[in-house]
Amino acid sequence: MSEMPEDVRTALERHLIEYCYAVDGLQGVEPLLALFTDDAVADFSAIGLPAMKGRDEIGAFYRAVFADMTHHFHFISNFRPDGWDANGDGGGGVAAMTAYVIGMGAAKDGSSITVQVKYRMECVQQGGAWKCRHYAITPMMPMPGSLAEVHGSR
Repeated sequence: MSEMPEDVRTALERHLIEYCYAVDGLQGVEPLLALFTDDAVADFSAIGLPAMKGRDEIGAFYRAVFADMTHHFHFISNFRPDGWDANGDGGGGVAAMTAYVIGMGAAKDGSSITVQVKYRMECVQQGGAWKCRHYAITPMMPMPGSLAEVHGSR
């Protein structure tokens, strides 16, 4: 792995920030889905939620999440390059970034969720923009029971 260029690192940090803003907005999934490749994988199995393949499955998951919640809030820190291949994916480059995340939410049923996790996003450049092709969440602290209670049936 060669060192990730600073402009790529900055682009991935911005990408992750845009993802969090899209999730926290609880508006619609289209801005969120625009951040992913068509065949993206989102693997949340390490925290007891599903692994999804493709924008359709990812969109269905987030539509249900947004329907369950009244508020979301993500605090992200400790951005770290986790992989860089300037020639990967047909020459457009493949870059990966990890970050620590505290995610909080209030559900319509009155319960609340707080998680301390690590996000890992592997991204490729498409049409001049970075798109996530693989996204995984892993726990940093034990998962609360409220996560499965609110989102477990997805």
